[in-house]
Amino acid sequence: MLKIITLAAALAIATAAAAQEKKVTTADFAGTWNIEAMSHQIALVVEPGEGNKVTATMMMMGRDTLLKGELTDRTLTLVGIKTETNGQPEPQHAAHQPPADAKPIAVTLQEDGTIVGEMMTNMGPVKWTGEKLRAKKKG
Repeated sequence: MLKIITLAAALAIATAAAAQEKKVTTADFAGTWNIEAMSHQIALVVEPGEGNKVTATMMMMGRDTLLKGELTDRTLTLVGIKTETNGQPEPQHAAHQPPADAKPIAVTLQEDGTIVGEMMTNMGPVKWTGEKLRAKKKG
């Protein structure tokens, strides 16, 4: 009886340790995320690249922003990609200019499958939460 209890306890500990050590990959971030920040809904579409690299598009207030990033542990660090038209940087309205002290966008995958993050705005740093857009069931 003692052997059965000891074996059951060892199995429970091994299972818990394995669940905690699941390695997060860029595939875990792939897809469309709904983000809530400062009462705004933002879409973040993440596409895995090679290794720990990703590309992404953040869509807010009628504007798409191209991003690239890298995964370290459970956190994606994203930065903007400057776009050009005919070899010249695309002109931006002053309201869409990144702040002078802009920092990368940090996106961390939580154990429950949601994301949390922080990004710099012209009003200072903003923390946000998000969840993955689920495909509608057919039928």
